[in-house]
Amino acid sequence: MIPNLIVPVLNRYDLLQRMLDSIDYAVEHLLIIDNGATYVEQDQELHVPPIVQQTTYLPMPSNLGVPGSWNLGIKLFPLADRWFFASNDMWFEKGQLRKLAKLAKKDQVTLCTEFPNWQAFVIGEEVVEQVGLFDEMLYPAYFEDTDYARRCKRNGVTLNFADIRVGHDNSSTIKSDTTLRFKNYTTFKNNAEYFNMKERLDEYSQGGWTLHTRRQNDWTQ
Repeated sequence: MIPNLIVPVLNRYDLLQRMLDSIDYAVEHLLIIDNGATYVEQDQELHVPPIVQQTTYLPMPSNLGVPGSWNLGIKLFPLADRWFFASNDMWFEKGQLRKLAKLAKKDQVTLCTEFPNWQAFVIGEEVVEQVGLFDEMLYPAYFEDTDYARRCKRNGVTLNFADIRVGHDNSSTIKSDTTLRFKNYTTFKNNAEYFNMKERLDEYSQGGWTLHTRRQNDWTQ
């Protein structure tokens, strides 16, 4: 059994249901962070497989963004030795969630070999102790994974690319919404500039959150 499975979602609840249907290994606690609850109409009732012992659904009043959602998942399960994450638009092939659970260790980040590597991943408690949380300045998406990988390398933390068979609809969140496609370019540009600045300054902190960045990169305006 895995202790938790943390799944942020912004839209495409049909794909989220597909991911839920692919869970074939026991999960103690499923956490769904619904970042689109207030401005995206959910078009279907979600069904969680009985192999999941407990489910918490969090409808957020605004989009936390990817790093903020991942951080929230870690914070809500502070006694876990590992944190399991999945994108809403991926799915596990048969037996692969169990395989991921067996391969993931407390002192490393376990990623998929298939691109995008962070579509399903695990972070161990020793990694969070050494590296910290994700940088929420990289809002709402882009470079949060690249920044964390860079910080892991700095701290001597292993990135283990596991041979886990998964499926993924690339960029489904962006492709399904005209407004998000328009805002996508601005977000990518701003986050690239921030990430490149950290590299130039040889800066490896977990960053933070500012009102300016949150408003500048907002996808709902």
